[in-house]
Amino acid sequence: MTALPRPAYGPGRLARLGRVLANGAIGSLLCMGPVTAVIALGWLVRRSGHHARSRFATVEEMPGWLSGPREWQGRPTSRITRALGGLGANIRVGLMALAALLVWTLPFTALWLGAWWAGWENSFNKGYEQAVVGPTVFLLGVLVATLVVPALPLMVAHLAAEDRLSAAFELRRLRSAVAQAGWRVPALALLAVVFALPFAAARGLITTATDWAPQLETLPPDQIARIQGWITLGLAAAAFLSAWITRTLAARVYARAAARAAGLKPGLWDGAEAAEGAMPATPPSRTLAVLWYAAAMVLTLAFAFLILAGQFLDHAWWRWVFHPGLTLPWAG
Repeated sequence: MTALPRPAYGPGRLARLGRVLANGAIGSLLCMGPVTAVIALGWLVRRSGHHARSRFATVEEMPGWLSGPREWQGRPTSRITRALGGLGANIRVGLMALAALLVWTLPFTALWLGAWWAGWENSFNKGYEQAVVGPTVFLLGVLVATLVVPALPLMVAHLAAEDRLSAAFELRRLRSAVAQAGWRVPALALLAVVFALPFAAARGLITTATDWAPQLETLPPDQIARIQGWITLGLAAAAFLSAWITRTLAARVYARAAARAAGLKPGLWDGAEAAEGAMPATPPSRTLAVLWYAAAMVLTLAFAFLILAGQFLDHAWWRWVFHPGLTLPWAG
């Protein structure tokens, strides 16, 4: 008598919910500081890469915060790798993703920093004849940002799927994936605008706190420090959860777009992970692709305005470069 195969049971709903809550708590705590936020970024990028590769029919273990895989290329891993391999991978991928994001974003964040410095210099020196320099440099940075920012989610997803820094600069592959993504490119841009709203609002609320809550001025220093800690934790949770949602959705968009692009241009995608899941596709309309990207560029204008509004209220220079919606999911 032939024995029936034993059914494989996955984790139940409560177990999955508990895992999501635990991951959210760990990620939020890590995003309270810039150094540990790199670990959170690495975990998010590894998760998105795992999701994309699973769509390409690649079977592998789910990335963890601390422990590493039990097997690698068919061989059992060492005890150290099993115990701390996940942490090491998160640090490595986090630094790799941050480096790629900085290279992509510095062309306009550096201009914003220059405009910010020019504005303060003009304000202190009363050099009104140079008043136009700061706004002009900032608008130039906004123009560059509108060209770059819409492609960032798919760039990070491609880097995550390939697990190498050079993938972030494979412009021909990225262009073909963006063309296949279509309306999903402005949808991701709209999501970035929505997630940037809480950070701009928080800067305003923090800056004007003594106006709408004058009792704060009478609180002892230890209570003020406690309140500041809760605010930092809240911003860290918002940064981590928004990045988690964005990276997950971007990975889904990339998996579909890259598979169709690989089916359309197999030579271009030869050797890439997406080639394993290539599917037949028709060439996208260039006009529609340009229009969808133009819509994402318009939405990026709103995103840049929210960054400017937050910086106008709170003048920390590093937020021009390390805004949670651009590079590092840090409460900052």
